Amino acid sequence: MKDILIFGVPRAGKTTLSKLLIEELRDYHIFSIDAIRNAFGDVFPELEINDRNGKNNETALPDYVSRLLYWQHDELKNKQGYIIEGCQVLPDKVSEVFDIKNSIVIYLGHGTLLPEEILENIRKYDTPDEYSYKRDDETMLKQCREYYEIEKMNIAKCKKYGFIYVDTSTNRKEVLRKLVDQIKSIVEEFN
Repeated sequence: MKDILIFGVPRAGKTTLSKLLIEELRDYHIFSIDAIRNAFGDVFPELEINDRNGKNNETALPDYVSRLLYWQHDELKNKQGYIIEGCQVLPDKVSEVFDIKNSIVIYLGHGTLLPEEILENIRKYDTPDEYSYKRDDETMLKQCREYYEIEKMNIAKCKKYGFIYVDTSTNRKEVLRKLVDQIKSIVEEFN
């Protein structure tokens, strides 16, 4: 089974896409990189992988997640697929540590929106459960400037590696629904 790797900047719809996919693909399970990262932060703080800008989030965390995925496949003899979703993995690292030949790699993002537009878009989809809901606009705008720089790099690197890049900044529900159909088609063709 092909694994589905969903990465990208925060608040671009990765978790929403994962939940939509899990409704359609019964033999798949979700690995949330955020949950794995938080567990490392709680259990192994010395590894410096955590939700407070851990210095090893972008380097060591993807290695651990790819090993976990490998072990799961080995244990279950590839009888189920996995949806890996999170924002801590950059395209170069994906191509280095994941089995991209047997994966569908997707990056979600805010396209070419400027930082102020990214913030506006985030606020449009904010709910009380989101970390961004609790942060003031000034703090979030600073983060959106970082997202903007990461976004430019993600777009270019997705082209380089042949990964799917999807702009979710407009018509998000429709865009994600079409993406679910596209992914289901690839999964069915592969199996």
